[in-house]
Formats: sequence, C-alpha cells, structure tokens
Amino acid sequence: MATLKDIKLKIAGVKKTQQITRAMNMVASAKLRGAQERMERFRPYAGKFIEVLADLSARTEPDIHPLLTPAPEVKKVDLIVLTADRGLCGSFNTNLVVTAEKFIAEKKAAGVSVDAYAMGRKGRDYLRRRGYEIFKDIVGQMGQIDMDLATVIGREETDRFITGDTDE
Repeated sequence: MATLKDIKLKIAGVKKTQQITRAMNMVASAKLRGAQERMERFRPYAGKFIEVLADLSARTEPDIHPLLTPAPEVKKVDLIVLTADRGLCGSFNTNLVVTAEKFIAEKKAAGVSVDAYAMGRKGRDYLRRRGYEIFKDIVGQMGQIDMDLATVIGREETDRFITGDTDE
C-alpha cells in the first residue's frame, strides 16, 4: 500500500508534468501566432500577385507557354499538403488534413485521380494511414521554410504539369 509520502510525491510529479505541458503549449501557440501573423502580412501581396497573373494570362496567347494551356480533360490532380512535423499546434494539423481529405474525396467522386505531395510529418503520416497516394514527401523542413524550398517544389510541380504527369 502506498504511503502518504508516496502519494504526495506522485501528486507533485503530476503537477510538474502539467506545468511543463502548459509551458510547451504556450511556446507552440506563440510560434503558431507568429506564423499566422507573417501569413496575414503577406496576404495583400498574394492578392496583387494573383491579380497581375490573371491580367497577364488574359492578355497572352495560351499557346505561348504550356502553363497557360489548361488540360482538355482533368484526369489527375496534385495536392500539396503542408502540415507541421510535430504536434502542439492545436487544431492546425487536423484542419489541414481534414480539408485535404475532403478535397481528395470530391475529386475522386468526380473520377479524378489525386496524388499528394506531403510536406510535414503529421500530414504524411495521416495520409499514409488512410491509404492515399503520396508521390513525394518532405519532413523536417517546417522550421526552416524559405524561398529556395518553395522554388524547388514549384519547379517539381511545374515539370510534372508540363510533362503531363498531372493535369492540375
């Protein structure tokens, strides 16, 4: 039978674990808030960028560049799923993978094949457990996403589109 001292030690240990967990949660929340603020600050640039691209593509001949020519029939779609490598992000990862799963279900219902490009361990693991096709994954880069990585991913997807490996 446990003594009073053993019970007090156990209670103290549980309280310390709770305190550490709360601290880790606060750090993760602060990091997530920072990332969200950076994304919000980028939103006006992204909107203007889309506007400029739409204007340019409307004024040019579709035959000039293969990226401006839509596929006559969409049979295969690539989906880039970007999640965190670790937890403690609240519903961040869950919302992303649920949205990806809904997108995949809609496309499959329309008879379109979907390949996933999983960035982040949480998304990769989730999609693998569900049996979805993952043609490439990148893990361990979420803390250091930069323009070089975005350029590499953009080039890979552009090459897949131009060679006909994907339609969208």
